[in-house]
Amino acid sequence: MKNLSTCLFLLLPLLSFHLQAASHSQDNGVISRVFVSAEGAVAAQLKGGFPRAISDNQCPENNGWAGLRMADNTIKSAILAAKTANLSVTITIEGCEGPWFKIKDIYLN
Repeated sequence: MKNLSTCLFLLLPLLSFHLQAASHSQDNGVISRVFVSAEGAVAAQLKGGFPRAISDNQCPENNGWAGLRMADNTIKSAILAAKTANLSVTITIEGCEGPWFKIKDIYLN
């Protein structure tokens, strides 16, 4: 029993880190603003912001934008299509990308 307690005591920090690293949140809304750069970055703001990402403390120093510094063309296309068509989206956030919420994926609703 003592060995089991010792093992659990030693593994608990590892399990806690793993659970925190896998956390993400999702926010829904319509894209209000888009930023793109020649270097490959893309970012978006949602009307109403990212309340779930904020409440989950995904990126404490965020500036209200979600994006990627080196975004895949598919992500860029999805953001631009959603903005152009005024579609509702679900953006999955996982941590930070500099001062932005880091986009994990996007659903066009």
